[in-house]
Amino acid sequence: MNDLQHRSTAVAFLHALQNSPELYNEWMAIKKDDDKAIGALVQRTLGLAQAPDHDDLHAMASYIDSHLQSQVASFQQSNPNAPRHVGLVFLMQQNL
Repeated sequence: MNDLQHRSTAVAFLHALQNSPELYNEWMAIKKDDDKAIGALVQRTLGLAQAPDHDDLHAMASYIDSHLQSQVASFQQSNPNAPRHVGLVFLMQQNL
């Protein structure tokens, strides 16, 4: 994936999480350090040709950290059980 694809995928997946309780429940059931499972979920959700790999997920998480904090805050208000971190921890690691 290139930089534009990372940014677009991060925005689209966060939007999908906010708007689909089913997707949210599926996402919550996955260990956030399971790159393959998270990548497969992103691929399936957004209809991507291939699943984002570890580097793609890291780039997406970095974009979330630097540009999407208000969207994450809104998401967390709607989903009290969501991880309370943004970016790398929000997308890729379990809430500690």
